[in-house]
Amino acid sequence: MINIRLPKLQLNHDNKLFWSLFSPVFGISIITCAFLIFSRFNDLDDNLYQRTQHITEQVATTSEYAIVFSDQNMMYRILQNALSNQYISSVQLFNSEQKIIAELGTEFVVKSTNFPNRSEIQTFPDHFISISAVHYNNNALDGAFNPQSDLFGPVSQQNLIGWVKIQADTALVQIKKYQYASLVLLVFFAFNLGSGLIFLRITKQLILPVKNVESTLNKLAKEQFSAAKLLRLPAEYQSLQKDLLFLTERLEHNKHEMNAGIEQATEDLRRSMDSMEEKSAQLHIANREAMESNRLKSQFLANISHEVRTPLNAILGYTKTLQKGIKDPQHKLYIDTIEQSTNSLLAIIGDILDFSKIEAGKLSLESNHFNLRALIDDVYQTLSINLLTKEKQIDLVTEYDVQLPEWIIGDSTRIRQILTNLIGNAIKFTHQGSVKTKVSCQAQSDNKLTLLFQIVDTGIGIPEHKIDRLFKPFSQVDTSTTRQFGGTGLGLVISKKLVEQMQGKIEVSSDPSIGSTFRFSLCLQASGNLMNQKDSLDRHIILLEPSSTYRAHLTSYLHSIGVKTTRCSDIEQLISALHEKASTVDGIMLSLGPEESSVEETKELISYAGQHFAIPCIVMIQPPRSITQNPELKALASEMLLKPVSHDRLYKALQQINQRGIQGEDDISPVIESNQTRKGLRILAVDDAPINLQLLSHWLQPHGIDVTLAYSGQQALALASEQAFDLIFMDIQMPEMDGMETTQQLRQLNAYQNTPIIALTAHALGSEQQQILASGMNAYLTKPIDEEVLFRTIDEWCSNTKTFQQQVDATLVNIFDMQKALDIVNGKADIAKEMFTMLADSLDNEKKLIQHHLEHQDTEKLIEVVHRIHGASKYTGTFNIARHAGFLETHLKELGMEDVEGVAEDFIHAIDDLLNHRDLITWSQE
Repeated sequence: MINIRLPKLQLNHDNKLFWSLFSPVFGISIITCAFLIFSRFNDLDDNLYQRTQHITEQVATTSEYAIVFSDQNMMYRILQNALSNQYISSVQLFNSEQKIIAELGTEFVVKSTNFPNRSEIQTFPDHFISISAVHYNNNALDGAFNPQSDLFGPVSQQNLIGWVKIQADTALVQIKKYQYASLVLLVFFAFNLGSGLIFLRITKQLILPVKNVESTLNKLAKEQFSAAKLLRLPAEYQSLQKDLLFLTERLEHNKHEMNAGIEQATEDLRRSMDSMEEKSAQLHIANREAMESNRLKSQFLANISHEVRTPLNAILGYTKTLQKGIKDPQHKLYIDTIEQSTNSLLAIIGDILDFSKIEAGKLSLESNHFNLRALIDDVYQTLSINLLTKEKQIDLVTEYDVQLPEWIIGDSTRIRQILTNLIGNAIKFTHQGSVKTKVSCQAQSDNKLTLLFQIVDTGIGIPEHKIDRLFKPFSQVDTSTTRQFGGTGLGLVISKKLVEQMQGKIEVSSDPSIGSTFRFSLCLQASGNLMNQKDSLDRHIILLEPSSTYRAHLTSYLHSIGVKTTRCSDIEQLISALHEKASTVDGIMLSLGPEESSVEETKELISYAGQHFAIPCIVMIQPPRSITQNPELKALASEMLLKPVSHDRLYKALQQINQRGIQGEDDISPVIESNQTRKGLRILAVDDAPINLQLLSHWLQPHGIDVTLAYSGQQALALASEQAFDLIFMDIQMPEMDGMETTQQLRQLNAYQNTPIIALTAHALGSEQQQILASGMNAYLTKPIDEEVLFRTIDEWCSNTKTFQQQVDATLVNIFDMQKALDIVNGKADIAKEMFTMLADSLDNEKKLIQHHLEHQDTEKLIEVVHRIHGASKYTGTFNIARHAGFLETHLKELGMEDVEGVAEDFIHAIDDLLNHRDLITWSQE
């Protein structure tokens, strides 16, 4: 339909035209009427005024003789003559003494006491009073009858003999005014009525064609084109009628064209819809195939992880077992090489699996309190053991900002992974010099921290044109077949992704002649844990450290804890200082060199200091040496520390430098006690790989633990029904019945509802952790299993008194409130579960929307999404999400996007917590 909009008229066309014609005539008639009435009223008033004045003067002139001769008859005749005028109501004559000598007519309304020498008229609302003096001419008596001579004679020649007072009534004049006004108004109304009728007729004649045109246009708007063809207008409008007919023809033609276009477009759209449906079906099939491919990929990676880690678990386990009893140095070297190679293979597998997690978007960050300095010390210790050799003796140094908090909140595992990758690369590509890790506080607001990490090395550097390759998957600076250094090329890619996921960024600067510097920032939170304030030790130490860099690093730290140092670079300087300052020295710190001869020199030096000066020594060992390789040296020294030296361990060693014997007894007692508690424990180990079960038996049986082996889930259920076990180790991936299904069936047995079940898994993708816990397991260990971690887990769970449900409740206490979810729906668990499932299923997409709107700074849409989640979470028992959604919504409405990152991050963490633990939630009907 053609859309023609006509303007809305505030007044009718007839009214507008009528008033435009009639208004001027009506206005002129009003002005004319007012002028006529006003001028006539003035004429009547002036006529009465002049007539009264004239009669008064006439009476004054004619009454001279009567007053002089006191002729009463004459006076009354004169007064009667004046009173005969219709306007005169009263006439009085006064003598020279102002006394009435003659009077006719009605009583005067106002009695005047003022008698002027000349004529005077006083005006009142309803009458006039005219007073005139009467003069007598002394020249001759005839002059009394000659008024002309008296009037024009000088006043000095006339004598005042009295006064004439006349009252003229205005009532008749008022009547004439009313009559005249009525007549004029009658004519006015008659004239305007006639004019109005005439103009109304003219208006109708003029407006009729306009109305017809308007009606025709309205019909044209409704596509009634025949109306224009039937329109007939006066001759004056013939041009308009032609134009209207032309417009009608054009509109009719356009309508036909438009309808044809619509039909064609509809047909094209129908065909497009058919094509889109076909494409949509193809996309749906492709999406299902992609999802299935992704699932198969994840399953493949999980299987690969399981299949690779299972034999590696046995290799590492037996390698560590062999290390305890080997005395031959050559054999020990072989075993150490096997261990290092296995760890390298595990690292490669870990990188590949982590990269797969990141690519699949399944890598989630955790949040926990940790000591950052202790973490970096631990990374240095681990890397120095694995990467330093006799040929590669470099200094590993840390440098912390004084304002850096000791405890922070973040994902310590992923931060350790980033530091391990970057520091490991720095050590790998540095042959001499040092690798320094600097940590500083870049920004701090409330409990939010932005930390800047810098890993500075003096290695081979990176050419500028090859820096771009660093953060590309499977890419390396040197890709030739003769390259010196190995690796998968995934470490830096994973580090970059992790840094970006923590709202940070990573960059690198390098010069082949100087070395490389990797910088990255992380957004973390300050922990409420107080910094461990170390008391000043007040010690004096002689420090023997050949490396000037590491010597300066140790001196700086020792000074900060109240230790005075005498620095030496060789043994000769140390002996000289010892002889000079022996009385004030509390101990000696020695750095053991990589040469074999340095071991004997160190022994002799420790013995010399102990025998001659009774000064204890602390020995610092640089990898690849280990503390266990030098038992004789360990017996002589007060303490042996692995370089790079942990600050906490060094502080404890200096604090207890003279208490080694007591400390040794304390260290032994917990081991004896833990061995006693393990003896007699009955443990069921379930795994389809005999080699893994054999390894567990070799580890556990020497400690007095009774181990029962099961090679499948069915066998485990059969054994559990016949015997009672204190703890169960359960492999996850087994044929026929996997570990999670076996655990679920075990939990249905009354005797095993609260028995600790520990998973042994090689899975590394998806939410395996939560699936494991949801199946009824208490905890999990990742293959390859470390013997120390295994025994620590046994000690922890065999002494644990909590039931399995208490453990689950403790996990969910800050995430979900079952009672609140049920109260909202009057205890109907099926409805509560349905509402919760709807919310939980939508959270993954909602989280992506939140991240998208945050990235594009779209406040309104972000508020809409958060408000939607906030409302739904109030009715599903997810109080943690509701609380953080309320915080974020309030912040967005009041402050917008200002400092919203931290609040949004807390909200996303709350969503992740719920999604990760939703499988632990059990409903009453379940």
